[in-house]
Amino acid sequence: MTNYESIEFGVDLVKASQAEYDFLLEVQGLECLRNDAVLQNAIRRYESLWLPLVASKTENINLPECLLPPIDIAWVWHCHMLAPHKYAEYCLSLFGNVLDHSVTKSTDAYESTKSTWRLLYPDEPFEVSNDLIDGNILHIPLHQSKSDSFDLLEAIHRQQDFVYNIHLPHYRDTKFLEAAVTRYKKYLFLKKKNPADFLVPCYDIDLVWHTHQLHPIDYERVTKSLLGRLLIHDDTDSDRNPGSKLSNAYGRTSNLWKNEFEETFATAGAMYRGDSPKGRLYRLTPSDIEHISGRKTVIVINSISITKVNKNDKKDVKLQILRTNLFQQSTLIQTLSGKMGNMTWNNQNLQFSYGPTDKTIDFKLTARKKLFSGKSQTIGEFQERFGQLIYNHELQNGGVFKSEGNMKLKNISSEAKYMVSGSIGRLFRADTILLLEAAGFEADINLPSNEDELWGPVPLHKSNAENICHVASHSLRRLDGNVIFTCRIIHSVKMMTSVVQIFFQDKMAAVAHVIGTEQLPMKSQISGNLSLNPSEKERAILIKTGEGDSMILVGKWTGFVRGVPGIKGKLGQPANFKLGIRAEQGRSGFFGIPGNPGHLEIKVYRINSKHFQREETISIPQYDVLEFEGLTLDFQRGIITCNEMKIDNILHYVSFSFSIALLHVLCVPRPANWKPGDSLKPKLEKRGGRTVERFPDEDITFLMAAGLHCLTPSNHYIHNNVNANLCARCASGGITSSSCGIGISQKLNAIDTEKDCNDGKEVENAEYAGSCGGCGGCGGGCGGCLSVIKSDDIGGGRGGNYGGRGGRDTSRSATSSYGSSSYGTSNFEIVHSFHTSCGSSCGCSGGGDHSGCGGFCD
Repeated sequence: MTNYESIEFGVDLVKASQAEYDFLLEVQGLECLRNDAVLQNAIRRYESLWLPLVASKTENINLPECLLPPIDIAWVWHCHMLAPHKYAEYCLSLFGNVLDHSVTKSTDAYESTKSTWRLLYPDEPFEVSNDLIDGNILHIPLHQSKSDSFDLLEAIHRQQDFVYNIHLPHYRDTKFLEAAVTRYKKYLFLKKKNPADFLVPCYDIDLVWHTHQLHPIDYERVTKSLLGRLLIHDDTDSDRNPGSKLSNAYGRTSNLWKNEFEETFATAGAMYRGDSPKGRLYRLTPSDIEHISGRKTVIVINSISITKVNKNDKKDVKLQILRTNLFQQSTLIQTLSGKMGNMTWNNQNLQFSYGPTDKTIDFKLTARKKLFSGKSQTIGEFQERFGQLIYNHELQNGGVFKSEGNMKLKNISSEAKYMVSGSIGRLFRADTILLLEAAGFEADINLPSNEDELWGPVPLHKSNAENICHVASHSLRRLDGNVIFTCRIIHSVKMMTSVVQIFFQDKMAAVAHVIGTEQLPMKSQISGNLSLNPSEKERAILIKTGEGDSMILVGKWTGFVRGVPGIKGKLGQPANFKLGIRAEQGRSGFFGIPGNPGHLEIKVYRINSKHFQREETISIPQYDVLEFEGLTLDFQRGIITCNEMKIDNILHYVSFSFSIALLHVLCVPRPANWKPGDSLKPKLEKRGGRTVERFPDEDITFLMAAGLHCLTPSNHYIHNNVNANLCARCASGGITSSSCGIGISQKLNAIDTEKDCNDGKEVENAEYAGSCGGCGGCGGGCGGCLSVIKSDDIGGGRGGNYGGRGGRDTSRSATSSYGSSSYGTSNFEIVHSFHTSCGSSCGCSGGGDHSGCGGFCD
């Protein structure tokens, strides 16, 4: 055989690989199949019951498609066949021939098999019992495996993480799998030409290879005819560290592949994803959820008293009782009247609701400034915080309270004592409000990549070398002051990764980290929709919890428009033969294009089933709150609100919130000469009566918490610091992804440019000259400058040969539809954070205090 294209299979490996993908995801969804006791019982059923059943039906030529075992037996059978030589030895020793299998099944296979099973084994249930599925391990019979030379349980353990590595939808995509089958043929052909070499496949090849092995008769036929022997699938090596057998073999495979096929071996979407987060992250319990949940109730104040030394004071006083929320908005509950010497109010029965957004109950004591004056002044006040009461689970069914303290009275040397008592009603679940308490970043933290307990389930090149990172740990508190989550942000430009870690108490419960085309395919590779295109500045983040992968967010900066200055029209000049003046043709003017800073657009993909292709696109507002399912996210104030009906998703929502903030940090355009620590705020918030539109800056709490000012592996950093052939580690550094979120040999063209703005000239005969209408992006072109000329000076048309009049008055166009002022300036101004205003270098003039772009208006 001289060409890989001549290799033929007796199985439709694309269709079969899709069925294999579905089966593997079904297995992954059953926690019981990770329990050794359940697996030992499955091995018993497989060896003692199932294979003898199959062997008794070998006269049926369609047997592989007609027999479908229950899931526990199917999983054991699957893992046994992935050691084809051991499976063949086992079958030949017990049955005299190799028992065949097919991944694809007939429509009635399950019911037909169940009937056969019940006839042969009436005392053995066919399906896995619900008790086992629910985790209730009952008595399981002891079983001695019949395979002395092969440990089936260990083989099953080795396959569990393979399922995780192909659990992305492109591994079921027809277009991707067609390419994978071709690459599998090339892999077999390379093995034929290099029989002594240990060749390592990428995961696209490996899925097809596994699927082919699950058809043992055809697999033996193809490999023996091609190689002269049965090709052994060795999955016992898992060490991917530099210098390991697997790492060295990958390098060797890459070189042989490149020399043979003149293409790179690594392909987007087919590299190592790491180990499954299941079992490595803490899973919130129902008790934890109850502890986190917001609470609401009805509070009744029955008695209030304020006592002071002089009880004979007859001055009139009023006590205002107000409820203040976290936004510092106050609502009056009641006003009580009394005398300074006797400030006691009993049997008041003041009822009001109190919930997770309520911060304090304020008591303000007021009195008239003078005897006959109508004006009052506050002479004393105190606060009560009932948050501790509504989160006290001992008061779940209600109770009573009494609070005492001291209050300073104005112009009185002694303090007064106050007492408030009443009752609290039954507590009910309410929305959960979490306030971000951000801490500063430390820039010199060494986090070696081989310290798994520091990173969590993040795939990294393992090394004990120094790895200096920017790290910050933030708190998410309820209004009662209780810290619910601690959120750690890690940025490493050496590893080209950013990580969000969410801790509940002291236990890591969720991780979100940057991924690239080592995990996600390019759009050209698939017919589906989950892909990544770094050339369009897309970045992706994977969110993981103790249940597994949760969602993938793919973000990019969009809507950016570089401003273009308007052009002044010129009035045509009629000829005057007496004066010897020739006619001049007029020239139409046109309005500039206003700049736009754009916004972050995110595509959300859920990972919870084999059909998780549902894509949801959301545009992220900079200063308005974001609402997503049961989440309300206030980026600017740093407030996360989880709807009471969605509290089970609170961990996902917290991870989602920080992931969006991180995507802002990675994608937002920055000045070309920006350095870590530099401010991103514009020097002017308004120009004239207009607010300067700007890119996200340090006024947004969540973005600062995500590292907006830090050294990060952002698009800006990549554009300015990384070689054009990005992610060399992904392509040539071995089988461990660097998770850099860039990709395999992909160019990432950032918005940052090094261009200069066009020089502008003074606008003559103008009533107003438009201000800079938009520094449109990271170093975006200052433009959109619209010069509005007196109406009868605008030449909108063509002058005749003899001085025909230029176009008539076109100033009607300079209305609000083209600009924010009556003189046609740009719709809005976009001045990048470093731009004060645009001077002569960008064509603005006459319209304000222009000090120039500082040489950086790109």
